[in-house]
Amino acid sequence: MLIQRYLAREMLRPMLGIFCFLLVIVLVFYASQLLARAALEGLPMDIVSRMAALRLGLFLDVLIPIALLLGIVIGLGRMQSAHEITALAAVGAGRRRIVLALLLWVFLLVVVVAAVSMLFRPWAYSTLYALERALAAELDLDRVEPGRFQVGGDQWLIYAEGRSDGGLDRVMVRQRADAFSGLLRAQRLTQETTENGVLRLVFEGNVRSYTMTADDDPDIVALFDRFDVLLEIRPPPAREQLRRAMSLAALWDSAEPMEMAELQWRLVSPASVIVLALAGIALSRINPRLGQSARVLSATLAATIYFSGLGVLINWIEQGDLPYWPGAFLAPLLVLFGLAVRYWLVQRGPGAPL
Repeated sequence: MLIQRYLAREMLRPMLGIFCFLLVIVLVFYASQLLARAALEGLPMDIVSRMAALRLGLFLDVLIPIALLLGIVIGLGRMQSAHEITALAAVGAGRRRIVLALLLWVFLLVVVVAAVSMLFRPWAYSTLYALERALAAELDLDRVEPGRFQVGGDQWLIYAEGRSDGGLDRVMVRQRADAFSGLLRAQRLTQETTENGVLRLVFEGNVRSYTMTADDDPDIVALFDRFDVLLEIRPPPAREQLRRAMSLAALWDSAEPMEMAELQWRLVSPASVIVLALAGIALSRINPRLGQSARVLSATLAATIYFSGLGVLINWIEQGDLPYWPGAFLAPLLVLFGLAVRYWLVQRGPGAPL
């Protein structure tokens, strides 16, 4: 029992370090994107933080297997370089004892990844889509800072010289659509929300409407004392987005390729933990003369190829080019087949390293 705890500790410590490192990289990537969007569109920081945390959580079903693979390779590689594996084998604690030491922790990680992919993933996507819809009011006057141009969605650009009484003073609003490009100027702009959630922009005081020509020179169209603009509610997420927010039961009852691809991703994710753990034990057998860097490079390359191939299989299922069985399970099955062949060759080879 003492040896098993020691083995588990030596492999789990580098795994935790790698997991934290990968987590920070993903967090910095998404945080930088969301912060840039927040600065451009004036998004509330609490919503930006929630979106970054949700995006980070959606990567756990990939980061955990990768961290486990690299942790096992680094931990076993260090022990092999220090001849600890040889010493353990001399007292009867060979590879089987190593597998037993990892068995409980791998099982716990399988449960965690299953919970992330099957429970957290649909909840996180549905929450993200709800947040996106909440921020999708193309023009939100509460986020407009006087004296600065404010982008609202893909069509709107707004500028105001001042703010008073819950509205904006001396404003200019540019709208650009596929078939229309116009400009509105007014002394005052306020917003209202109708009962069905549609946003109403109310322009008041010497309202001038312009149409933009090909050379962006404005041609005045009309003058108003008051002019109201209704903004349509943002359309619901597309089907390829909705499937990510569907429950496991709903995906199971569907026979559509997109839903089946999402279902297979959720089912394959826990299996990836077991497959990459076994791959880590196998990769730790690399010739110790090559050094630790060769092991880490090989493990990193293996994880990259595995998840890239898994992504390709998921795309083929979505397009209907790959049958549901073996479908995305082809990736872990190929890895298991390769490990079985390698184990057979090692067992046949004389004096193979432990």
